Amino acid sequence: MHGSPRVKGDLSLSPTAELAYEVTPEGRGQTIKVDGTAELGGATLKVVAVPGEYPATSPYKIIEAAKVDGEFGTIVNDLAFMTATPQYNKKSVGLTFARNDVPLKSVATTDSGRAVAGSIVEPQVPSSPAPSTPLTASTPLPDSDSASTATASTSLTAPAATSASVPIQDEFVTAPVSEAVEAPASAPQKPANTAVAAILASDSKTAAIALEQLAAGSNANLAKATLSSITPVSTSMLSAMRQLDNRTGPAHGSGNSPRQAAGGLDSGRVWIQALGHGGKVDREFDSTLKHATQGLVMGADWRLDEQWHVGLLGGKSQTRLDARQYDGDLDSWHLGAYAVRQSGPLALRLGATYASHDGSSKRRVAFKGFSDRLKGDYDANTQQAFAELGFNLGRNNVTLEPFASLGYQRYQRDSYSEKGGDAALKVFGQTRDNLSSTFGLRTAKITRLDNGMSLTPRLSAGWKHTFGEIDIDTRQQLVKGGKRFEVAGAALDRNSLGVDAGLDFGLSANHTVGLGVTADFGTESRTHSVMGQWRMAF
Repeated sequence: MHGSPRVKGDLSLSPTAELAYEVTPEGRGQTIKVDGTAELGGATLKVVAVPGEYPATSPYKIIEAAKVDGEFGTIVNDLAFMTATPQYNKKSVGLTFARNDVPLKSVATTDSGRAVAGSIVEPQVPSSPAPSTPLTASTPLPDSDSASTATASTSLTAPAATSASVPIQDEFVTAPVSEAVEAPASAPQKPANTAVAAILASDSKTAAIALEQLAAGSNANLAKATLSSITPVSTSMLSAMRQLDNRTGPAHGSGNSPRQAAGGLDSGRVWIQALGHGGKVDREFDSTLKHATQGLVMGADWRLDEQWHVGLLGGKSQTRLDARQYDGDLDSWHLGAYAVRQSGPLALRLGATYASHDGSSKRRVAFKGFSDRLKGDYDANTQQAFAELGFNLGRNNVTLEPFASLGYQRYQRDSYSEKGGDAALKVFGQTRDNLSSTFGLRTAKITRLDNGMSLTPRLSAGWKHTFGEIDIDTRQQLVKGGKRFEVAGAALDRNSLGVDAGLDFGLSANHTVGLGVTADFGTESRTHSVMGQWRMAF
């Protein structure tokens, strides 16, 4: 048949029966018309919500009959933030589908999700579905067999002819959408942010996923990932300085101690080092941020006197960032300066670097009923400085050097706003700095080959401790509506173990190539690097 479902005679539902009633964001719902008596009999009313953006409240008219007996026993509704409330009359049954008092953050499963949920400002839910007479159990509903109103200000209009028969059985009744129920003219508007509106029309599981995506927890890990990406530059600088050991004078104990860089008491050199660095930063599920860096560093140093060498370096690197539904790129330029003072077995190494970062991000927020693709661009810079003391205890062709160092690192990022939809965030600027100390031991052994070349395997290990505040929080806000909120990233590692292993191959007195592998193991992150180096002395 066409139009609204109609039962000729009586409609009798048992306690085990289920009536599935479909509601839509536009406020359209089917009215079942019964010529005789509608006996509800404690049956289950299952509200099937079409995905979309629902207003704070909508009235519907479910049944219109000559007589209504009984009530529904159970109301089933999948949407976490909407409640279906039936209203019973002598000749009709109405339904109010409205925002309940369940807070958004109650369904969140992570700290980030709870933070963004608490920042969302929802429209106020009115005390009645229409500005005129409230739809309650004591409010008469129209009993006309024709299209009529569900409330004093709500009209029912029959659509054009729609699908055929609607099965009505003792145990199951389905009412598909075909008859329009217009929402009151003064009904409250939907939330201004379509992402928020879609969350409010979601079940608990979908809403939890949506809130996690909306919070963009990976943004809080950008600082740590960026600081990690510049570590190989400082490592390259230290490696270059360590190669200068014993070039300014005789080694402690024996003139046969290894010279880890090719050449004798020459006055200068240039070097090039290729970088390959990667790792991951952990926090909560779905916010683990992986990073991979590739780059090239060039340096030059020269001797000032018998004890001092100074040098400069410059470099370019690119870092790829990857997390669930997040991709980013970081283009970086590096500048640095260093100095080495060698006095017998004692070496003092000083260095500082500055890096400028041009970052971009792509993020997807997608869940049932909503999808956004967001883009962001930001500028950041980092600085590092360190001072290291080492004492060579080696004899003959073996170096054994305990060392201790103090370091400083700083990260600063400007504010930026994403573009691409209602899920876009404004990410506020961030600055942090820390001091650290490292104590370790390094060793190397030089082997002279018959053809005049040399082979030097090396190994070092150091225990690093970071001082000060190690937690990393990022302040954000929905560009369209909402208040500021904070998401926490993975903390800096309070303690970590760094290991460096490599092999240097002296091609001649003035040319050396080398390969090194480093790894850092911390409680919140793990990183690894592969570095190749070429050095030429002059």
